[in-house]
Amino acid sequence: MSLPYPVWIEWLVAIATPLQLQLSLVGGAVRDQLLGQELPLKDLDLVVEGPATWPALVLAEAIVAAAAASQLPLGYQLLQCTPYSNYGTARLQLQTNGGLLLCDLSSARSENYGFPGDHPSVESANLQIDLQRRDFSINALAMRLPNLELLDLFGGRKDLAAKQLKLLHSGSIRDDPTRLIRAVRYGARFDLQWAPASWEHASVMLNSWPWPPGAPALGARLRMELELLFAETNWRGALALLEQWRGLELLQRGWQQLPAASSRYLSRFGRWGADLEPAFTAVDLRLFALIDLAPGAAADKQAIAERLQIPQRLWELLGQVAELRHWLQRERPSHSWRPSQWTAALEQPANGGQPLAVLLVLLQPGEPARYHLLRWLLRWRLQRPAIGGKELLAMGYQPGPELGKQLWQDRAKEIDKNNKK
Repeated sequence: MSLPYPVWIEWLVAIATPLQLQLSLVGGAVRDQLLGQELPLKDLDLVVEGPATWPALVLAEAIVAAAAASQLPLGYQLLQCTPYSNYGTARLQLQTNGGLLLCDLSSARSENYGFPGDHPSVESANLQIDLQRRDFSINALAMRLPNLELLDLFGGRKDLAAKQLKLLHSGSIRDDPTRLIRAVRYGARFDLQWAPASWEHASVMLNSWPWPPGAPALGARLRMELELLFAETNWRGALALLEQWRGLELLQRGWQQLPAASSRYLSRFGRWGADLEPAFTAVDLRLFALIDLAPGAAADKQAIAERLQIPQRLWELLGQVAELRHWLQRERPSHSWRPSQWTAALEQPANGGQPLAVLLVLLQPGEPARYHLLRWLLRWRLQRPAIGGKELLAMGYQPGPELGKQLWQDRAKEIDKNNKK
């Protein structure tokens, strides 16, 4: 086995050794090499052992000092070091000749969960105990540095060969239900299936639902795992496994099935929505659209969004989508309406006529108003009056309601006139 980023890792070993620190490469970097994945990776995970309570923080301080003295390896620049003293970890953000590199330093530790889905409490430990706290056997692989000794305590290499996901213990999903989403990601990325006993453990946990309201693992941590899912190259395959492996239930209990053609719907909304509002990524919008697909009323969907702590603007968008659907169902606008009538109605604040809300609704299969919603989104809302506000003021109009009324009348004429072309 070879080292990813060998210059960086060899330099780390060189500064760790005088500090009596032992480094081990763990997790994805080891797993992906065993799978024959191409290097370089974009992130590295290293476990640090040593005499201090949190040896990773000792190493991080030494790296920061070396960066300040311009002593990092050639081609490496430290952009940021973020220590997490409660967990004995630090994240390094580095610029390399090959691009951005994230390097996570973790003190060897044990974890204990006060209740199902809680944030773990941690204590200093050794590498063997540290590997026991991990999610799957394929991620509990370690390579000791600098001699490259492979440590495989739980049969991860055998499970990789068998293309199976094996939990390290029966309470793994109880402790952290987001591991189910991680299983979905790995399953889609590497074409893995559950080991039968591990799937039984996961199913038992979902059936018994041990997680109390407000469990941290079902909040922001779940959102972050779902964001990683939608950032996967094969996110469509992951979405199928999310349904098949009961991951939807973590969003809303009892949710078992997605509507037909959901992946196409999420794909289009993510791609086109990001063009409409560049402040959001396609990943943000795919997750938003998934929440909107959840069964129940608008308040139920907003409760999911609030629990996941999605951005406030997207939380508000759920309400606007509900308003738009309510208006379409209540008013049943006529297809004989002039374009200006559609525009005036959609742009009423209470009717939810915001571009992202309109896009979401028109993309849903069977939407009767799809044609008119699409025309508003692509043409009518963009139409400006022939004579602008500055010109009207120069013609003697005074600021106020009359000016606004005249501007709308001129704009409505242009909308209806251009629609006939």
